Amino acid sequence: MTRPRNSVCTCTYWRSNLNKQRIFAGILLAVSAMSASAGSLSDQVSAMSESGRRNFTGMLIRQSGANCPAVQRTFFQGKLDKNAVWNVACNSRDNYGIVFYGDDSNTTRVMKCSELKELGAPGCFKKF
Repeated sequence: MTRPRNSVCTCTYWRSNLNKQRIFAGILLAVSAMSASAGSLSDQVSAMSESGRRNFTGMLIRQSGANCPAVQRTFFQGKLDKNAVWNVACNSRDNYGIVFYGDDSNTTRVMKCSELKELGAPGCFKKF
């Protein structure tokens, strides 16, 4: 990475990158702490505050490539076998389901609510 030549730009540029690195490091620490503690990833998501759940599920959805600028609410829908299903409403008017598989790798799958029916779940935001 080369350093910009304009000194005003340099301060802003490096400060911006430093803040991004701190945020990324914070997310890594949070995920590492969750992985190290007992219980499934879904249990750990349950233990989070609503604000924490919104941030975490939003990050998962955006990493999947889906459009979710901000999470409006989260909802624990229920369990299908060993897999926990969480629903997420985004301000983009899209709703998603996140399946937390009951495996040792903490595998997750993000899908639109309409796709949850393929797994045997009812529409989003309906308990089962």
